[in-house]
Amino acid sequence: MFRLPAQSRVALHRTRRFFSSPAYDNILASRPKPSVALLTLNRPKALNALNTPLFNDLNHALKEAEKDPAVGAIVITGSPKAFAGNVLVNSGTADCA
Repeated sequence: MFRLPAQSRVALHRTRRFFSSPAYDNILASRPKPSVALLTLNRPKALNALNTPLFNDLNHALKEAEKDPAVGAIVITGSPKAFAGNVLVNSGTADCA
């Protein structure tokens, strides 16, 4: 399993939000460096299972990052436990996890 060097892990805690929109419910968006957009899947109870709300947040964040001329790279990552657990077919329900 790939692990970031300790110095990089510390730097991730010092990232800042970069979107003008309100906070997302299912992802964390930050800029660890001026030219890097970091999008972290954030549904820990469901092991980042993909559902419609998560896809909507991710699509919106990707469009925002794409509009920013300073962004040269977009990194999509998950939690230490799981990148994405699975796809939930019943994602139309209120509580999918």
